Amino acid sequence: MVLEIYLFVDPLNRHCYDAEKTIERISQKLNKQISVRFVSLLNIKILHDFMKNEQFAHLDHNLPYDVILDFKAASFQGKKFGRRFLMDLQKELLINSVPYSDQLIVKLAERNGLDVEIFMEDRRSALAEKMFRCDQRVVHEMQVSDPSTTVLFNSAVADSGIRIKSFDYNSLFGFCAKSLGSAAHFEQASKKPTTIPYSKSNLRFN
Repeated sequence: MVLEIYLFVDPLNRHCYDAEKTIERISQKLNKQISVRFVSLLNIKILHDFMKNEQFAHLDHNLPYDVILDFKAASFQGKKFGRRFLMDLQKELLINSVPYSDQLIVKLAERNGLDVEIFMEDRRSALAEKMFRCDQRVVHEMQVSDPSTTVLFNSAVADSGIRIKSFDYNSLFGFCAKSLGSAAHFEQASKKPTTIPYSKSNLRFN
């Protein structure tokens, strides 16, 4: 039995960064029973909030999109590489207030073990843009509008995902652990109003 977690991420949202750390902790704790995917989320509200944020007022308004493309390019070398690179970049931008630059991107790519030459070629490639559009299609299909929303699928329960908009480590870890121990627990939870009657097999990321 495997629990799959899809976390919808606005990369310049501090709450998303905290949610990502929570998901990564749960993934490490439950090890091979958890599969994690960060799905980029960019909509008009996110762009509006970004432009209103005084912390980012001096920055290029394309930055949210550029960071997502960086994340997608890093992910081409492995989902874990992509997640670690994104979180490292978020830490520098959101916590340490380091300016976004090509120099910073190269430094983080090296630090996270990426093939830097390939990564730099992929950053603004048509493929990275295509993968961004694929993420937005999934966002639309799952009717997700808020950053930090997570959707869970259990491999033993067909055609239903559970959408959770607010969580902390203890509550989500407890739910994941119980669901992995009992498909019936997940199935019962999936009957609540938060359920997405959507088959994971319909999700397309390419």
